[in-house]
Amino acid sequence: MNLMLLRAPSRGTLRAIGFGVAVASVLLPALPMGWLFQQPPMPLAALWAAYGWAAEDEGGVRAPIALAAMGLVHDQLSGGPLGLFVLLYCSAYLIGRVVAVVMGAPNLISLWGGFIVTALLSVLIAALAAPWALGPNLSVRPYAEAAIITALLFPLARPFYMSGVDALRGQSGGRR
Repeated sequence: MNLMLLRAPSRGTLRAIGFGVAVASVLLPALPMGWLFQQPPMPLAALWAAYGWAAEDEGGVRAPIALAAMGLVHDQLSGGPLGLFVLLYCSAYLIGRVVAVVMGAPNLISLWGGFIVTALLSVLIAALAAPWALGPNLSVRPYAEAAIITALLFPLARPFYMSGVDALRGQSGGRR
């Protein structure tokens, strides 16, 4: 086999795979497929999508609409009130927009650190919103554990959601 014929997947192909993984992370936990497909241990790939789309600033309103749709599906499949996962995914997008600018440098450590901050702040929002939406006795521990797993796996998933070179810069108006 000629190695010259093998090429890296295009940016569009990687993004399509990333979107598919994000949708799968919403759908699979609702199916009776065993413990491996529950959250946790399955990561919340919609958080990867939220942060990656926020950092790359592409699509205008497409990214928030896709995240809201994934959130509505997640709400429906989890049996909770409509809006909780919409709030979590869209707030992760907004947090990611700010964190990506603050973190600035498009290297893996900076991007990973930014994602960790975004994931942890989404857990804080879940801790504030979930008791209001689901009752005071609800634990956000499963969401927090899934967010931690998601943060640990971020370096492996980053190519599906962001290029690493087009991330927002730390200067005001410094988008490329």
